[in-house]
Amino acid sequence: MTQQLMTDDERRQWAEQGYLHIRGALAPGEVQTLRAALLDLHSRDAAIDFADVFDAGNNRDLSIANALRWCPELDLLLDHPGMFGRILGLIGPYVQVLGSEIFFRYPAPDPLVAFHTDQGPSLIHAAPNLKEVQIKAQFFLTDLTRPDAGNFTIVPGSHHANFPGKIAFEQVALTRQILAHAGDVVLFPLSLGHGVAANTSDTTRISVVLRYGQLFCRPVDYWITPDIDILDRQTPRRRRLLGDFGARSRPGDVYGAIPDQLELIYGDDWSDTDQARADFAQAQQSLHAYETL
Repeated sequence: MTQQLMTDDERRQWAEQGYLHIRGALAPGEVQTLRAALLDLHSRDAAIDFADVFDAGNNRDLSIANALRWCPELDLLLDHPGMFGRILGLIGPYVQVLGSEIFFRYPAPDPLVAFHTDQGPSLIHAAPNLKEVQIKAQFFLTDLTRPDAGNFTIVPGSHHANFPGKIAFEQVALTRQILAHAGDVVLFPLSLGHGVAANTSDTTRISVVLRYGQLFCRPVDYWITPDIDILDRQTPRRRRLLGDFGARSRPGDVYGAIPDQLELIYGDDWSDTDQARADFAQAQQSLHAYETL
């Protein structure tokens, strides 16, 4: 039997509802390690560069951009086997990590973040063809098994509906609060309407978001590649995901044939999938065409 990156049900769910909920993607030990590292970071929040701190404007959360800079333990999420195969199934192997964020959602009686999309004016008119342009992966590190605990909240199917850039919670119908356990991951496109529900529990919700995109997309955590100390601690595949194409790379490489791209990104984990085999065959065909012209 051939290996698949995604099941037919997952592709149908993505197409119709606009998200995937992957349960138990992270092992309990991974959750414990990551949560402890982030709680330690939270206790030292005054040391974080102010340029990387943002919030919803209501003092109900602490949000930190450029997360890999502040928490090296997050490196393992970049190509985590519990979810990265689905990223490849949706975006393909010409993929990079554009950004990383940490969220602490504090207890509060009102919705923490209004409904919105993450597209902005430069992406709202970009219609994907066979592959997605950008996807976010949200890793939950605390349990959200009841509503109104700071839950990530979506409008299923709104990725087809030209959802407004921002709209109040009470103005949105047919919402769905995601009930998740620590270790679950939710994937969603930037076009999906989403927000954050009130947190009437006594627990701060902790989660991490990684933003994946096609190679031609501009990163948001860095201009060209991350700081060298971030790259130096990565595996070859993770370095590539963070924009390292080698010492002789040029800006135009993101549009051309990168010799080891498929080998690095698929690796031993996913190279036997139908999609990988098709991509390898297509790459070989393209290389042959260049060599025989």
